[in-house]
Amino acid sequence: MDTSLSRRRMWLLSWGFAAGFAVIAGRLVFIQAIAPVEPQLAAESTVRTFPRPAKRGAVLDAKGRPMVMSDLVVTVRADPVKLGIFGGEVAELIAPLVSLPAPVVAERMRPSYYASRESRVTTNGGVLTTNWFAVQKVRRNNGITTNLTYSKWLEVEERLRKHRFAEEVALLTARTNAEESYRRTLKQAGWWNLPAYFHAKKERSAVLRQINPRLSYLRTNSLESRLNGLYPEIMEVRVYPNSHLAAHVLGYTTNGIVTNRMQRHLPPPLLGAQGIEQRFDAELRGSHGVLVTHKFGDEELVPLRARDVPPVDGLNVRLTIDLNIQSFVEHALDEAYATLQPKSISAVVINPKTGDVLALGNRPTYNPNLGSIPSLEAMLNRALKVPAEPGSTFKIVTYAAALNEGLIQPEERIDCEHGHWNVPGTRRRINDDQGHSMDVVTVREAFAKSSNVGAVKIGLRMNTNTFLRYMRDFGFLARTGIECGEFTATTNLSRGQLHIRRAYGESPGGLGGWDGLTASSLPFGYGFYATPLQTVMATAAIANDGVLMRPRIVSALERGDGDVVTKIDPVQVRRVIRSEAAAQMVAIMRSAVEEGTGGQAAMEEYAVAGKTGTAKKVVDRKYSSTHYYASFVGFLPAENPELVIMVNADEPTTKGKSYYGGKACAPVFHQIATATASYLGLKPSLVSTNGVVLNLASPAIAPH
Repeated sequence: MDTSLSRRRMWLLSWGFAAGFAVIAGRLVFIQAIAPVEPQLAAESTVRTFPRPAKRGAVLDAKGRPMVMSDLVVTVRADPVKLGIFGGEVAELIAPLVSLPAPVVAERMRPSYYASRESRVTTNGGVLTTNWFAVQKVRRNNGITTNLTYSKWLEVEERLRKHRFAEEVALLTARTNAEESYRRTLKQAGWWNLPAYFHAKKERSAVLRQINPRLSYLRTNSLESRLNGLYPEIMEVRVYPNSHLAAHVLGYTTNGIVTNRMQRHLPPPLLGAQGIEQRFDAELRGSHGVLVTHKFGDEELVPLRARDVPPVDGLNVRLTIDLNIQSFVEHALDEAYATLQPKSISAVVINPKTGDVLALGNRPTYNPNLGSIPSLEAMLNRALKVPAEPGSTFKIVTYAAALNEGLIQPEERIDCEHGHWNVPGTRRRINDDQGHSMDVVTVREAFAKSSNVGAVKIGLRMNTNTFLRYMRDFGFLARTGIECGEFTATTNLSRGQLHIRRAYGESPGGLGGWDGLTASSLPFGYGFYATPLQTVMATAAIANDGVLMRPRIVSALERGDGDVVTKIDPVQVRRVIRSEAAAQMVAIMRSAVEEGTGGQAAMEEYAVAGKTGTAKKVVDRKYSSTHYYASFVGFLPAENPELVIMVNADEPTTKGKSYYGGKACAPVFHQIATATASYLGLKPSLVSTNGVVLNLASPAIAPH
């Protein structure tokens, strides 16, 4: 009985010891591992907020080369009041990092004053009186330097944070020496020597009474100087490393407005104002981070972090544009702009199989790096936004529709009326241009020599509704849907409401009105308006076996590490004509280059199919005989098209009759096509032997 009771007592005592040990061990783990912060440190710590700026996403070309990127730059400012007596030493400290001489930095940190008026209200016999007096105030935002990189600013901040000022170090050293002298005296005299003990203590107290007040003052001011004496104004700038290349595609940005106090420590938001920057503004924007933590002196109390949100940079936009092809296009446009002296000139390069825009350029243009808002003429993306009557390039649609309907055959003969024809039932007279006076010729020859009479006769074989349907099927009279031409805009309304609207940067073109003559105007490209992009995509449908593609200029949205977030695949819009009709149209278009008005677009190694266009412009409400809109559109190799290129010039010079599309724009096409085909390594389809051109894609031999 006694033994069992003793055992129970031992068990209870053992469990009690175990429980107590577990409590003590748990408390130790909590103090040492989970929250190793002394209560005194936590109480004396300060809460600090550190913004973490994010960058706007980059815009990349098809091969991942940057076309637009962001950089964070800092304007460093000084507060002379908070720097106090340490201004000169801070200037010496940061001068190497800001690449300025220390005296210059010190001079910029020097306090300057300005006069201000303040009022004081007094009561005199029950009457309130306002007295104004002048006050001299210190300017607290002295500029030190601008355009400092953000990484350099972090170095400045870190160096300043770790620095100990000379006087502060001297006082700390003096206090340490006094303490060591006191301990050394006691050790030498012995603790039992009371007179020596009290004398040493008195000397130490005298020294500390001199040091501690000054040290306390310096510590307070040095901490304020280190933390707030210098402060940054962070700006995010967009950098366009290729200068003006593809400026109309990329667009530019403007600075947004800082709306709250937290954002004052972050760069003002950038807002897209044109092109890709505007269309993908939401995707390009990053998300700023923030760190809210406790700091004791210079050390962070990590366990007391209240908020730790890392910054997230915006997504990168990968384009279908190839920088090399873009440079070929813009070099050719520069030369043509100087030679032809047009009001404007544009060029577009398309991959017909995918609808990818490989290059797009306009002149005049601008350099987004300059920062100033360009003129309206310079920043206008004419390939998307400026419709015009296309003229003879539209005959491609007229002939293709008639072939698809079975209304004509390439070798069918048609009377071109010696270049002059009165449309039956109307007072309309159709005239051929460029001195052509053809009689009865084949359909192919009528197209090659760009007969207006032949085109109208063919177009009138279809009823008007059928013809308009083909126009729409080929992509005219509607926007193409290219990614940089459409975006969602948010408008502020009264009472804080928001209105979401669809905005467009692309013109749909359209009919110029309808009268009794319109039906006879459409077949040769008059009576309606189209953009160069619409015309080149319609031509690309012929090159793509009769299938119209949606133009694609963005292929993917990516994170900074290359991880694809959204992939944008090519889109087939519709089949416009049968494969047989498309093949017949390709052969007819080849004749326009090999035998007709587009001869200057011909290439030695590749078969080219194309069409010239020369449209009279409307001036003072009537067609002018001196103002023209010239164009050329074509593709190569004709047997297996890889490139579709269109060039448009508004009012090229009239010297030497070079305002014609075949003379003004076809040579520009040839220059772009030659450089691009060589760069892409396209396999030649033609070889010339003894004046005879052999088509490598076909066993037939035909004269060049």
